[in-house]
Amino acid sequence: MAMLSRERMLDALLDLSGRPHARSRSDLLATALSCALQLTEADGATIVTGHTRRLQRVSIRRDATEPETRELAGDDSDLMHMLHRHGHPVPVEDLSLDLRAQATDACPGLQAGPALFVPLRLRDQDRGALAVFRALGGQPFSQEDVRVLLLLAAWTAMALENMRLAENVEKLAVTDELTQVYNYRFLKTALRREIKRAGRYQQDLSILMIDVDNLKSYNDRFGHLRGSFLLREMAGLLAAQVRSWDLVAKYGGDEFTIILPQTPEEGALTAAERLRSAIEEHAFPMVERGTITISIGVGVFPRDGETASTLIRSSDRALYTAKRHGRNRVMCPTPEAA
Repeated sequence: MAMLSRERMLDALLDLSGRPHARSRSDLLATALSCALQLTEADGATIVTGHTRRLQRVSIRRDATEPETRELAGDDSDLMHMLHRHGHPVPVEDLSLDLRAQATDACPGLQAGPALFVPLRLRDQDRGALAVFRALGGQPFSQEDVRVLLLLAAWTAMALENMRLAENVEKLAVTDELTQVYNYRFLKTALRREIKRAGRYQQDLSILMIDVDNLKSYNDRFGHLRGSFLLREMAGLLAAQVRSWDLVAKYGGDEFTIILPQTPEEGALTAAERLRSAIEEHAFPMVERGTITISIGVGVFPRDGETASTLIRSSDRALYTAKRHGRNRVMCPTPEAA
């Protein structure tokens, strides 16, 4: 490979090797496509990723400023099937005449002649392809282009996998493993942030402390494994009943906390009652409807607490007042419980 080509290749690989959390997936794919255009002197490039029949194609032409993303449906073409089955590069002299190709294999907006497809080796359940194209009548891609594109595809696949692993690690750091909602550590950070925002902009803020009624007897009767499944199911039910910007977190063994930004007491009580009713009416495994319920304590900033710890303490006391008064109910702090 010529010195200039080696330098360009090295620059491209260094660019793709950037720290995963410093860019998004779309940025990484855009970088890979730009590198493919430059290193192979192509007029267009595409990356197709996905699994089964859910595929996404990101494409760019030399004369375009931004990549174009499109969801693809349907079976693989014969060309793509060959690529994934054998795992070898597939050069095409004239894409417009190749009977193995479909329209989805082309680069949108480019009347391509020569094309080169190489596999993008992702996880087992995913598949991918990196392709470059030259305009109709252009020079076919050389063996040097094949080697360059294979190296670029390998580096791109590694960068995508590193990004996936980094995202998983980040998710594990803030997610409760059992219920898959946010964990206590993230709850504290998020609540402090929301209290600071509410105080600065004079916004409403409420929190709900939730405890599962009768879980101990359920565990004693059916075992702790069944109880764990019930908690996971309940977490999903709670998350489904709140707004997209509300935050559901695991607080303790059988307790959850929900942060309700821009929500006054009236709205918090309405949300709490909706949650209570949804759990009461849900048919949990092994027991009759209404056997498993929740008690909820409502805390409102700044009336019931001006810090995360005091607001949680106040709503927690309201929660246990609800449990002492018969469970399966919603309560706000009382003067003696504040």
